[in-house]
Amino acid sequence: MREHVGKSSKLFNGFTSIMRRFIFKVLCVGPIPNHISFIMDGNRRFAKKHNLQGPDAGHRAGFVSVTYVLQYCQEIGVPYVTLYAFGIDNFKREPEEVKCMMDLMLEKIELTIDQAISGNLKDLKVIFAGDLNLLNERLKVAAQSLMELTEQNRGLVAVVIVAYSTSHEIVQAIRESCVRKCVDGDSPLVLEMSDVEECMYTSIVPDPDLVIRSGGIDRLSNFMTWQSSRSLLHTTAALWPELGLWHLVWAILKFQRMHDYLQKKKKQKLD
Repeated sequence: MREHVGKSSKLFNGFTSIMRRFIFKVLCVGPIPNHISFIMDGNRRFAKKHNLQGPDAGHRAGFVSVTYVLQYCQEIGVPYVTLYAFGIDNFKREPEEVKCMMDLMLEKIELTIDQAISGNLKDLKVIFAGDLNLLNERLKVAAQSLMELTEQNRGLVAVVIVAYSTSHEIVQAIRESCVRKCVDGDSPLVLEMSDVEECMYTSIVPDPDLVIRSGGIDRLSNFMTWQSSRSLLHTTAALWPELGLWHLVWAILKFQRMHDYLQKKKKQKLD
């Protein structure tokens, strides 16, 4: 009986894999976003909806979605993905929940480090961005180790945004650009927009083409508001742990329909 179930499961997985590759092949006939950002909202509501116990239950379910989303983006050929994992305002939540989120993040980072060491992560480069000094020392060290281990990897670049808000990013970017400019104390300080942008946490990746927010709320929540001024914002009612293949496909189809308009807006920004 178990052998029969196992064979059926393998057949089903093989069929879904073939169908997914076919869908992605059709999707790739049109323009594919160079950079997709995800605002991962709805973990706590998912836990409440399904009566999951524990302050980290919804977040654990959310990490499963992260795995699938990265896999799908890699198969489609999206070069850059950013994941809004933890905002500065999240530190204001109940201390128990914040600790559980930090512990869970550390657990997943250490698991990914093991995968990188064993050579199973050659097609993924992981970068952490944000005010990493706000993280506890163990988490900060683990994040740095994972970045170093995957630094030379080719393929999808996944940027995990932690301890971040756009307002915090802009303030620190202006400070940093002032420090860089203040070489000659007698010269007047003149900052260009490019000076500030070069000092932003997210300067390591191009501006997003498509921002996908789960949870049904139409706002950016202080996430990359500077960089996404010419991006398409797509909101889905699905909570983050519910986000699946079709939600991503639908968002990219919407991007393709809007592509000419978005390109025109980007050209105006450059001009």
